[in-house]
Amino acid sequence: MKRKRKSPPEISAGSMADIAFLLLIFFLVATQISQDKGVRVILPEYYDGPAGAAADNNVLNIKINKSDELMVEGEASKLEDLGELIPAFVLNPKGRSDYPSSPHKAIISIQNDVNTSYDAYVYMYSVIQSSYTNMRRDLSKSKFGKDLSELDMKEAEEIKRMLPMKVSEAEPFES
Repeated sequence: MKRKRKSPPEISAGSMADIAFLLLIFFLVATQISQDKGVRVILPEYYDGPAGAAADNNVLNIKINKSDELMVEGEASKLEDLGELIPAFVLNPKGRSDYPSSPHKAIISIQNDVNTSYDAYVYMYSVIQSSYTNMRRDLSKSKFGKDLSELDMKEAEEIKRMLPMKVSEAEPFES
């Protein structure tokens, strides 16, 4: 009599797909997805008319080189001093002829080197935004006698119309 040869035992692969699926679900749930950092900017309304040239006295030119050094109107400056330069330019309290005649005409033009550090760029942009916030806060107190955060929507919009933030970003340069 011949004996039947036993076939080697097989491992059931049916549950392998279930295990792989559960591991996939586990890693999707347990993994944190990093969020991109960025600069929050409110873009101006679209303008389809002819391009106009801004007068030189209405534009404050700010540049940052690859060493994170600041140039304001072609002169070396520090990032820390930018918070004082912007209100002096926009509001023009001394009535200088080389500064804009009204805050509506003031434009902050920023340009950076392609190798400028992200931290320096974000810091510069945050100083510009905080300068405008401080100017609007002061205007709010003098016009309405209230802090900017206490204004209703109509009053806040009026403050923004009176003191618009116009920031122009030029193409990065390479030095």
